[in-house]
Amino acid sequence: MPAFCGPDPGTVAALDKAISLARPNFGPLTKNETADIKGRKHGYLNLPGLYEAVVGALLTQGVVVTNSIQHVAGGFLIVTQLQDMNRGGWRLSEFPVINLSGGSSAVAAAATTAPRINLQLLLGICAQDDEVEAPAAAVAPWNAPAAAGGSWEVPAMPVAPAAGGQPFAGGYDTTQGQAHQAPQAMPAQAMPAPGAPVQGMPYPQHPQQAAPQQQQPPTPYANF
Repeated sequence: MPAFCGPDPGTVAALDKAISLARPNFGPLTKNETADIKGRKHGYLNLPGLYEAVVGALLTQGVVVTNSIQHVAGGFLIVTQLQDMNRGGWRLSEFPVINLSGGSSAVAAAATTAPRINLQLLLGICAQDDEVEAPAAAVAPWNAPAAAGGSWEVPAMPVAPAAGGQPFAGGYDTTQGQAHQAPQAMPAQAMPAPGAPVQGMPYPQHPQQAAPQQQQPPTPYANF
């Protein structure tokens, strides 16, 4: 059995059939809410709107939707499950949340965002979800398209100085903002030629190469 479904192929197939029968009866999946995320306007279909669009049709086919939170090392998982109440088949999707710096507000945001994503994945649908009034350059500057009437180039990356030199402003680790010295270059070391002894040892104990094996001539085939 593949991961995240069960308990056997027959019941999973029955669940998939129930979902396929419910899908033509899903309601509109258009965005119904706009959020301001770090200065960007983001339009999307919220969780109540998604439930309103799909849950009624799923219940008609005996499929229920449940959500739960499971704690894991460094964060938690939000698990969304579809279960066929007639045959017992189930499918689930896990959404990991590892950044807890936002406290309870971050948990609350994840508790509504994750089920929306999980449920759409499980049902094979895509609700309208776009960013409005957000220039592409502000969202992903490294992949920003060329502006009208001009061209866009990848910003030049700073070059690390030679060994022993001074680091560029901001250091090598831009995530920490700390300046670090460039690592010292390792001195070049001459490697002994094949056959030359190493520290008084004969050739067969050379650490880099093993002694060549003397090949035996092939045994001629017998004449019959």
